[in-house]
Amino acid sequence: MNIRLATAVVLAVTLAACASREEQIANDARSSRLVETRTQLAASYMQRNQLDVALEELEKALAVEPDNSQANNVMAILQIRLKNDEKAEQYFRRALSAQSDNSEARNNYGVFLCERGRLDEAENQFKTALVNPLYKTPEIASINAGTCLLKKNAPDLAEKYFRSALQANPKSPTALYQMAILNFTAKQFLPARGFIQRYMEVGNDTPESLLLAIRIEHALGAKDAQAQYAARLRSKFPDSPEARQLSDWSGG
Repeated sequence: MNIRLATAVVLAVTLAACASREEQIANDARSSRLVETRTQLAASYMQRNQLDVALEELEKALAVEPDNSQANNVMAILQIRLKNDEKAEQYFRRALSAQSDNSEARNNYGVFLCERGRLDEAENQFKTALVNPLYKTPEIASINAGTCLLKKNAPDLAEKYFRSALQANPKSPTALYQMAILNFTAKQFLPARGFIQRYMEVGNDTPESLLLAIRIEHALGAKDAQAQYAARLRSKFPDSPEARQLSDWSGG
């Protein structure tokens, strides 16, 4: 009788423990959804420049789940907007401590470091982000790494990153434009033409891109193409500095 009773008690305790665990799992799931929702709301408020409301949402999210990587990542970006660099770096570090393979956070941290002249540290963050095979937008980190390396006056290394970006996304306007600039600077005018033409197919006309196209066609002696781009520049951006340059531009 005592054995049966003991067995019954153990069974009751086990069932109670299972119920308790299931309840905890359900509570954790609700908490995670709440944090995710507040983080998304904060990002939306930031897009509308409602930084005070975004801060409130993120503080509430992190009060529930202080180690949530994405909430810390978004808080870091908000702190940059609020010109609190020290806090921004703290939140980036928390985001990566909580989830080391958060490549979005690593990319953002890399941009933060690059913009503050910490170029080697920035490149390391971009490299680490790109190692992750599950990173959904590797072309972004590759473009940022290339741009950062241009600040180091390392065009050859920058080109490798821009090419990597184009492998991930062959229609990346930024990577195509940067490749056009690099090839033009290196006096590789035919490849430069190819890249600027590909850019024109997927990107928006800008005064800078049209002037670059004019310079490339001038270097190739293609007067008709040069004139067509010049007409587009004057038509679309008549008051731009690039349009004003055309009257005395010598192609140098």
